[in-house]
Amino acid sequence: MVRHPPLDLRELQCVCAIALQGSIHGAARALNSKQSAVSRSLRLLEERVGIQLFRRTSSGTTPTPVGEAFLRQAEALLHDTNTLYEYTRRCAFGESGIVSIGIQSNIPPGRVSDFIEPYRILHPGISIIYRDASHRDVISALFDGIVDLVIITLPLNEPGAATLPLWSDRIVAVTPTHHPLASSVTTCWSDLQEATFVFGNDDTGEDMHTLLKRKASIAGFLPTVRREEIRSLRTIALVINGHGITLMPTGWLAFFPDTILEQVTVLEVRDGDGFSHLDYGIGWRDRNSSTVVHKILSFLRKKNIE
Repeated sequence: MVRHPPLDLRELQCVCAIALQGSIHGAARALNSKQSAVSRSLRLLEERVGIQLFRRTSSGTTPTPVGEAFLRQAEALLHDTNTLYEYTRRCAFGESGIVSIGIQSNIPPGRVSDFIEPYRILHPGISIIYRDASHRDVISALFDGIVDLVIITLPLNEPGAATLPLWSDRIVAVTPTHHPLASSVTTCWSDLQEATFVFGNDDTGEDMHTLLKRKASIAGFLPTVRREEIRSLRTIALVINGHGITLMPTGWLAFFPDTILEQVTVLEVRDGDGFSHLDYGIGWRDRNSSTVVHKILSFLRKKNIE
């Protein structure tokens, strides 16, 4: 395979200008360059490719058939180069690029779009790629550089990570309709000390179990808990069948049909601190230097203020 010296973009600009202007003199004027410099660029390029690209006559300069084929490729290459430069510039200023966002799998559908889609619509040059995984896996992906941002339940107590709260969901107790507290609208944690709590084996189950242990400790009792090998959304079926009660974020209730909700009672649980919440937020590596990432975070901070 014969190796040729790399093409000089300046030489390509010169030959394209010669073709457009019809003469070396016209090309030099259009490029604000000396005629001798343009002529030398053409000569060097023809020597490099080993083919005459233009016919020189007293009336001007015209491409040879091979020259016309060369010019089509040269113009395309220059266009692509300009596109590359412009894309790089836009990336540097956060106007273009790709952002990968890891979403904890128990985040209710639709909530992420409420925060991210308005930014994407305002900045069509930004492409968003989403990944769905457990809390542990999205955090690993964040620190491995696989994702730029993560949307998770808070807090995130990891060295080198920073977070911004986005929204909260109240935590409610879901009981069978025949439960002794079913006639109430609100209850307190101490009223639940005789209950058996059923939780799933996913992130939500872990979050609810952690919350229950903390609240029960404050209320002065040790809760009875069953962790089932199911997703937390399915625990409502166990509640209906009388296996216990469960806790879940209010944002989840919208995903159950009325035929399910008619068979349970939803209770607000409060204590001296008011109603309990599950907080959600966005996390990132605190040394992330991506302009796009910082622009997204700035947008979300302003959205929170509004």
